[in-house]
Amino acid sequence: MSYSLDPALPMSEAVRRVAFAELDIANAALASSPDRHSGVHSARKCLKRLRSLLLLVRPGVPEPVFDNLSERLSAIARGLAPARDAHALLDAVDKLEPDEEAFAATSPIRSLRGWLRKRRDAAERNLETGAAAEAMRGLRELRPALAGLAVYPDDFSPLAKGIRHGYRATRKSLRDAFASQTHEDFHEWRKDVQHHWRQMQLLAPCAPSELAARAESARALSQLLGDDHDIALLGRLVSTPTMVFGSAEDTAAFLKRCRKRHKALRREAKARATKLFAERPRPFVERVEGAWLAAAHRAPEPVVEPRADNVVLFGDLRSGRAS
Repeated sequence: MSYSLDPALPMSEAVRRVAFAELDIANAALASSPDRHSGVHSARKCLKRLRSLLLLVRPGVPEPVFDNLSERLSAIARGLAPARDAHALLDAVDKLEPDEEAFAATSPIRSLRGWLRKRRDAAERNLETGAAAEAMRGLRELRPALAGLAVYPDDFSPLAKGIRHGYRATRKSLRDAFASQTHEDFHEWRKDVQHHWRQMQLLAPCAPSELAARAESARALSQLLGDDHDIALLGRLVSTPTMVFGSAEDTAAFLKRCRKRHKALRREAKARATKLFAERPRPFVERVEGAWLAAAHRAPEPVVEPRADNVVLFGDLRSGRAS
């Protein structure tokens, strides 16, 4: 699997290999997919994986470098967001009520589906007329910046700090979400869970049985929170005074169904999260770090091929090794 760090490699080299692989996948998805929606979905997943990678190595990267790369990734993602978001909301309607024919013509479900389909079609036309090409240009321009990405010290210690920060942040956002019960806090928690899921994927080679299972559990939790977020967006759409999708009675019934679904999703999310994040940060990070160091010790000496860009990195100069 390309989205994993190799314990046999110096950390900077391992990070760059993952980053380049994600860039290549994203660019190919946008350039050649016969299904434009599928290509956008794949490219956005690559951008999210790159963001999680950056957050993991952030303690070992100069803050201006991190800020620059993060903003550029966000800008590319924003250009692709409308098309994907319209599809996601249509999927959310289908999950909430899959039987369109069960509703009268005045039901918000039918009107909402129609409005979302028009929004999706408009977003896809925008993709064809320039948004996809702009995203590919942004991906190409990211490559030289990522070629110069170095982690210092060039070992696991910055990542240990990154894991600890992310794990603590996720436990805190979990508490905040259930304390406030606001959609905004649940969405923030979801983003933290997504980063944790992907970071466990990155580290899985050092302890496959534990971390791959943990990544899968976090992914399942993230999907629950994603459904919760999509339903919140649907509720806001239907509640907007200028957006009339049905009678007041039908709209109230739809919103009641949304609230019921929120409760069910959050109840299941809390049960899963209580188990997943029960351990305190310090012992969790120490166990992962120990597994990584043991895996790196067992690994054979890597053969690092010269890079075509012939860049000698700051981190490599400090360690006396040229990549």
